[in-house]
Amino acid sequence: MEHIAAIMVLVGCMQGDAACREVPTPVVGFETVEECHELLSPSIEEVGKAFKSAYGKCAEVDPALFVEDATIEWRITPSRQLEVKVIADDGPYAVAARTDENHKLSN
Repeated sequence: MEHIAAIMVLVGCMQGDAACREVPTPVVGFETVEECHELLSPSIEEVGKAFKSAYGKCAEVDPALFVEDATIEWRITPSRQLEVKVIADDGPYAVAARTDENHKLSN
């Protein structure tokens, strides 16, 4: 199993920073944060073709979270930045999965 050091999260919004949703990424896990950053800008540009606003972030992760269950939480801050947290939990979801209630948006 390869070592995963970062994940990419992409979010597209249809009406300003409302009606936002997570968008599938070209690559989910990266061995280094730098590898993630290399694909981040082109990936955000692609999301921007389909959405009014596009956001992306590379988040460092503990490699153990890919063995354990974890939840990805994200939100758009008032300064229009994407915040991402990867949190270990006891739920039945793998790190790449999430539930809609974990996606918190702020105005």
